[in-house]
Amino acid sequence: MNTTVTSDICAQEIMTCNLFTAYEGWTIHRLADFFIHRNISAVPVIASDHELVGVVSVDDVCRFNNLNEQDKSTALRNHYRDSCGQDINEEVLRSWVKDAAKNCTVHQIMTHEVIAIDQSESVKVVANLLLDRHLHRVFVTDNNKVVGVITVMDVLRAFIHPPR
Repeated sequence: MNTTVTSDICAQEIMTCNLFTAYEGWTIHRLADFFIHRNISAVPVIASDHELVGVVSVDDVCRFNNLNEQDKSTALRNHYRDSCGQDINEEVLRSWVKDAAKNCTVHQIMTHEVIAIDQSESVKVVANLLLDRHLHRVFVTDNNKVVGVITVMDVLRAFIHPPR
C-alpha cells in the first residue's frame, strides 16, 4: 500500500453523498418510523436552513422511550417553553406525556456535538479523527452544510483501493 498516494486523497473523493438526514423539528415517533423504513441507525440532524445541528441515533430514541414519566414531562415542558416562550398547563402536559414520542422532537434527544470535517480534508486526517475519537462515522460538510458521510469502512477501502 502506498501511503503517499492515500494522503493525497481528500474526503470528498471517498464520502458517500447519498445521505439521509432528519430535521430537528420532527417528532421522535416520526424519526423512529424513518429509521425503521430505511433500515438505518443514525443520521445527521439539520435545521430548517439545512445547517448541520446534531446527530441522532436509534440509541437516543430507545433512551427517550425508557425515560420515566417525570423525565418525559420535563422534556415536554422544555420543548413547549422553547417553542412558545411560556409554561404549559399541567393538565395538558399530563395528557401529552401519554404520547410523548409524538409530542417531543428530535432536537430534544439529539447529540448537539457533531464531529464533522470539511470536504477538502485529507483521508489521513479523517482516519486519525475516527481512530482518536473512537467513531464509526464522520460527517462531511461544505460551508456547514452536510454533503456526505465517511465511515471507517470507507477509509479502509481508500487505503486498500485508492480511488484514483
